[in-house]
Amino acid sequence: MKLVPIFLLLGVADIHAQNIGDVFGGISYIQTSIKDESSTNLGTFKPTVVGLGLVYVVLDNLALEANVFNGASDSSLKSRVGTVTVKVKDGYSLGVRPFMAFNESWGGYAKLARQFGTQSLTEPKIVKASVVQTTTDSSYAHTVYGLGISYNINPKWGISSEYMWSQKGDAEKSKNNTVGIGLRYKF
Repeated sequence: MKLVPIFLLLGVADIHAQNIGDVFGGISYIQTSIKDESSTNLGTFKPTVVGLGLVYVVLDNLALEANVFNGASDSSLKSRVGTVTVKVKDGYSLGVRPFMAFNESWGGYAKLARQFGTQSLTEPKIVKASVVQTTTDSSYAHTVYGLGISYNINPKWGISSEYMWSQKGDAEKSKNNTVGIGLRYKF
């Protein structure tokens, strides 16, 4: 079974009511959800990821962002012949984020990004009448979409929560989405 790319990344720097030229940095914790839709239909894997991001406000209500991420935990499910494990290794994304302020504290945003990453899949295979665990590393590139909400704790610090997803390709055997929380700092 080959799982499709895992897309991730909470837009770690929530942005609203900022000025052109503002720069934000942040850290995020993301719970991914990878639903196996292959013929084996194992269920849903839920590995976690930690990300770092940088956002630059380029126009009123529009920012560019860059993120890097690293796997925090893997996720395993039982199959008929053994355990299947998914581990996000690392990656990065580049994107644009339109945003708007609801008031002084709350804001909302959308996200469109291209994400690149690597993951490992460990699965049982039958070789000469015995079960052998094999690990395959793979790279991926996905366009991801997201919606988020943010809250300013004070003028420098804020928090955000975000939901992201990608379109399933014709050859893909999993459906992917993420939910994350983040903390950001205005430089």
